[in-house]
Amino acid sequence: MPLIELAHLTPLAAGSTRDVFLHPHDNTLLIKVIRHDAIEKRYGSGRPWYKTTRRYRHFISYLREIREEIALRALSDEHLPWVQKIVGFADTDLGFGLVVEAAKDRVGNLAPTLPQLIESGRFDAKVRADLVACLEGLIASPVILADVHGANLVYAWDDRYGDHFVLIDGIGSKTLIPLDRMSRRINAYAKRRRADKVLTRADKAAERVNTATATRAGETAARLHAAE
Repeated sequence: MPLIELAHLTPLAAGSTRDVFLHPHDNTLLIKVIRHDAIEKRYGSGRPWYKTTRRYRHFISYLREIREEIALRALSDEHLPWVQKIVGFADTDLGFGLVVEAAKDRVGNLAPTLPQLIESGRFDAKVRADLVACLEGLIASPVILADVHGANLVYAWDDRYGDHFVLIDGIGSKTLIPLDRMSRRINAYAKRRRADKVLTRADKAAERVNTATATRAGETAARLHAAE
């Protein structure tokens, strides 16, 4: 099978180690690839000694995510709606890629992130309730969360679940001794703390945006009144 060519495309998003591309042959899918500069930084010359013996090297992130996908499927035949679905792998001209379903909004565009919703003034009571439902669903599930923040949460829509948040990155344990994998209680406690931080930050950001919007509206009204 020929390599999927991505090098000539512009990434849809870029994280600390990976770029995300729209699958050139299927716009319902995304391909995540690990950047060469990230590989060199973490596993090239001068790398920490303990990383030299890792069997999976820079693909350890794929292993973490796949492990969580399997853990979820071991308990249910249905995929958890709040976690991005992994569908396979792909050989690309940028390296070995992880293929996932693209989370999209009501009109078929890529789903906006939580910060984008907040900054555009769309973080209303309904959206906040959907965020709470997502966070509570993640806490109740066996999935392990490594990194949860606004940029990893997108507001998607589909026929079955309607509007809902999806975690698109940050699953799987990164610790040397994975206590969260050993204990459901520890895992739930750690997830609750992360979820509370996400919600608190979202509320504070929304309050800031709403205050700024109200201030601008007041200033505009004052200028119009003065011009009369």
